[in-house]
Amino acid sequence: MNPIICISDSHLGYRHRSKTKRLFDFRKSFEDALSKALELNPEVVIFGGDLLHHPKPDPVSMRALVKGLLDAAEKTQVVVIIGNHEIAGHLGTTYAPMYADLHENIHVLSTENPHLKLSVGDKTVGFHGFQFIRNRELAEKTLREVASVSPSSDFEILCLHQAVEGYLSPHEISRAALREVAPNFNLILCGHVHKRQRISEVFDVCPAYIIGSTERVSFNEWENPTGFMVFEDFDFTSPRYVEVSSASMRKVTLDAGSIAPTELNRLIESTIWENGGVSLLQVDVKADVSGDILDVKQNWQDTFTDYTILDVNVTPHSTEAEVMLESLELSSDTIREYFEKSGLTCQDELLDTCINLFEEFGR
Repeated sequence: MNPIICISDSHLGYRHRSKTKRLFDFRKSFEDALSKALELNPEVVIFGGDLLHHPKPDPVSMRALVKGLLDAAEKTQVVVIIGNHEIAGHLGTTYAPMYADLHENIHVLSTENPHLKLSVGDKTVGFHGFQFIRNRELAEKTLREVASVSPSSDFEILCLHQAVEGYLSPHEISRAALREVAPNFNLILCGHVHKRQRISEVFDVCPAYIIGSTERVSFNEWENPTGFMVFEDFDFTSPRYVEVSSASMRKVTLDAGSIAPTELNRLIESTIWENGGVSLLQVDVKADVSGDILDVKQNWQDTFTDYTILDVNVTPHSTEAEVMLESLELSSDTIREYFEKSGLTCQDELLDTCINLFEEFGR
């Protein structure tokens, strides 16, 4: 039998740190995931939510998503869960239910349509789920209602896009609630959390997984693999994981102790050189600067232009250094000095605006 494939949290349209290049990265990883998935001739592709990063996406990202859904639907059945990023405002509006109008093989699970039965090989499989619900009480109530329907298929799969207790905080679904409904299903799949892993608290009752993401949305995720899950021959206990091409990311943490600005600049520069070859780099340095903090270089991205994002943060060890910074006396000359040492001397209009605002309000 051909596999069941699960892809989640592609976040198309996310402009990470306002970098336009990141729009391309998220499209590329989504397209790579879908291409690799369809090469496996799956019986079903399940999208676990947050296909899009915004409820009103940019046209290019929306087009990439619609094309991807149609490409998949021409070859197989498609099941879509609605994630939190795809829902706008207190009314909970979203474009996602419209995907089902694009093709007869596209099915969107929601509280209005929480159940679906499909033929998968020579078996029938029930897919059950609902859109992201932020309120914990309502989310767990909806979960129990969806799980209360008597099984009518050979296999039953629960599809969620919710934070499970212990895996993301704040959570909408407690471990106790998930374990309570687990006996009604043969497989539980959950999007929303970007790190692929088992939900161990219910695994002895029902195989349960967090699917993971196809692209990393922050430096906190730099060590996470990116890819999708493949279930073959209805074996839900040992899925295969297929990695996808995503932008290379690394986070480096340093402790520089007490250090002069010129030495700190040399340390940061050498660290950046040592970590070349990635497109997204964050350098976090703990340091007590023994000298003028404004002599610490700020505009590293201007020097190392090959990086899509180069993020350098310097924070002090001690509260004493923080107090010294807070008590720094500001003046028009301080502002001019900051602009000079930050490489912003060509921004005359911005400098004049800052000084005028300081003169009017800062005193």
